[in-house]
Amino acid sequence: MDKNTNMAGFAISNGVCYLHNNYLAVGTIKNGQVVVKLLKTKTDARLRKFPFIRALIFVIVAIKNAILGYFLAKKLLNKKININAYDVIINIVKVVIFLVAVLLGGLLGVWLIVALPNMLSIAIFKALDYVVVSSFLFNILNSTLTVILLVLLTLAFSQLWGKFFRSQSAVNKTMNALRNKKSLDVDIVLNEKGKYFFNPFSIIFITIIISIYILPLFYEKIFWLNLIYRTVLFAIILSTVYEVFVFLNQYDNKFVKILYAPSYWVQAMFKNNTDRESVMCAIVTIKEVLMINDNEDLKSQHNLIFEWQKLREEFLQNGIDSESDVDWIFCEVLNCNRAELKTIKYISPLDLNKVKKFAELRMQGEPLQRIFGHSNFYGFEFELNDDTLIPRFDTEILVETVLNDIKNGASNQKVLDLCTGSGCIAITISKLSDCQVVGVDINESAVAMARINADKLNAKVLFLKSNLFESLNEQKFDIIVSNPPYIKSSEVETLEVSEFDPHLALDGGSDGLDFYRKIIADAPKHLSKGGKIYFEIGKGQFEDVKELLQKDFDNIGLRYDYQGIERVIYGQLR
Repeated sequence: MDKNTNMAGFAISNGVCYLHNNYLAVGTIKNGQVVVKLLKTKTDARLRKFPFIRALIFVIVAIKNAILGYFLAKKLLNKKININAYDVIINIVKVVIFLVAVLLGGLLGVWLIVALPNMLSIAIFKALDYVVVSSFLFNILNSTLTVILLVLLTLAFSQLWGKFFRSQSAVNKTMNALRNKKSLDVDIVLNEKGKYFFNPFSIIFITIIISIYILPLFYEKIFWLNLIYRTVLFAIILSTVYEVFVFLNQYDNKFVKILYAPSYWVQAMFKNNTDRESVMCAIVTIKEVLMINDNEDLKSQHNLIFEWQKLREEFLQNGIDSESDVDWIFCEVLNCNRAELKTIKYISPLDLNKVKKFAELRMQGEPLQRIFGHSNFYGFEFELNDDTLIPRFDTEILVETVLNDIKNGASNQKVLDLCTGSGCIAITISKLSDCQVVGVDINESAVAMARINADKLNAKVLFLKSNLFESLNEQKFDIIVSNPPYIKSSEVETLEVSEFDPHLALDGGSDGLDFYRKIIADAPKHLSKGGKIYFEIGKGQFEDVKELLQKDFDNIGLRYDYQGIERVIYGQLR
């Protein structure tokens, strides 16, 4: 953000407000979700360009929008479809009570800030037996006591209104992140300072303190004339303080930062701690107002950054800590890649409804690969159906191991992929080597899907329906590779993906080793002399599979996945 004053942010008792150009954004939390209302204001932005005049506009607009923001937030929290006469009466009563409370609070404040310091000053001078006191000394003492009481009241207010100041701290953090050109991500914003130099509270508070000392020096006996004097003087002080803040806000060097101190001292009286929820509310709200221009129709589009952030937080609340899942949903709906997604500002209501439907399925536990019917594996896009396992990232290590050995071996080798499923292993090896590749699976539907993927990716792979080696007769291969079912039967139902992946591709028998036994027993008949075999294995299966291989295979090796778990075992036929 440029170091200007076009953006103002402040908290309200039940949320946050941001004013940018001619738009007011009000955000609040409802049922754990951020709800934002965007409203076009009628303030003439041209008047804000004139020094001193803009200070008065700043205060008037801040007060007006703070009140408006409060009621908008209340409306968002208590929104009803049907409003009856009873609701209208209740709302009128609430407004009357609010106005009475403001009036009583104002009278109490006047007594505490004006009458009480005056009474205390008189009492102090009487106690010290000062019969004649200069008005200057009296005014200094009176003003100092007023400031002390004001600070004490502010500190008490800070303790009582913890939620309000948590929201203000969140606003300050977002404004600092914006000023420092940092990403408006929750974790990044949380680490920003909870105090922001160009803060409405600081400006008004410093103006009041200066006025407390200066206004008593200008006294007129005629009441209405005295009132005019003080009003004009207060406006001049406010305008001067505001212009000083505007001037300092243009710079960011060490000397100027020293002059930031009064603003930070004022804010030090308030609580500057906040929480994730308040920061999330502040981020979503500020993004909403930043993305809108005067000529845009607010009713016909949605802020994509706002919707992305909202979905990200919703996923986190449901235990899905993956930004890529959020990206994938938006990319799928908008038919773009992740790089292009960053350039898109808005999403239509129709597309947003699609996003919400996909997100709901994901939060119910369904993998996105199953929702969209395709998955990326080793840089290639594979179609899926109900009879194919979703390709796992760990399986890429199996393919990588095979490809590394192919590069170091003879050319044009023959490779057999057992339990091929979607064909991701067979097709990837074919695309990235000069090998002749055959893939087999017992499920006809899986074989049909693998053939579709091969055609789509222009891969020369022969796919056959076969129960392991059954349909291969006496064919021999240089390499056999397999990611067989290896989950214990008793554990299949406990898997998060058991509802969405075919059990046939998961169930490896009572100990998870059934397929390893069958494949290893028959593999020597279908391997050339010195041929190699490669398996993906599950956690803790290395020693058992190694024992099975040792009968006919030498040079048995192991590769771990990126989490340090045993993942690939391989051996060479004697």
